[in-house]
Amino acid sequence: MDERNPKTDRRSLLRRARRLLRRLRPGGRAARETQRGMTLIEIMVVIAIIGLLMGAVAFLVIPRFTKAKEGTAKILVEKVYNAAAEYYTIAPPGGGCPTLEDLVREDLIKEEQTNDQWGNPLEITCMGDVVESVTSAGKDGQMGNDDDISFSESRSER
Repeated sequence: MDERNPKTDRRSLLRRARRLLRRLRPGGRAARETQRGMTLIEIMVVIAIIGLLMGAVAFLVIPRFTKAKEGTAKILVEKVYNAAAEYYTIAPPGGGCPTLEDLVREDLIKEEQTNDQWGNPLEITCMGDVVESVTSAGKDGQMGNDDDISFSESRSER
């Protein structure tokens, strides 16, 4: 009969348990063996999900961005109109229609406010000593189309 010492059996059991725990803890050999990376299919699924999210964002954001540009252009055109109307109060009589450069020089608008959101210069139209309208060429950059943004006040003198 093989007689074993109960103390040594416990020690060997504890040693085995410690070795097993070391192998299973994060960073141990068993953990390293199971974490080898992602498969090609997993990567493709992640890329497809990212693509769908980007498409949804683009579908929702781009139309709002375009409307925001148009709204900003309307505000800019009205501001330049008001500056051109104010120019007549400080300009010498018979000075003619103000140009964008005149408005910048008199510090009524800033240099970057002479172009619309698409980089096209604004156009000031006068009739005598009265500013008739200020117009932006709009998205396509050509005057006289449906996308032009214009501001004018119809003044009726009584």
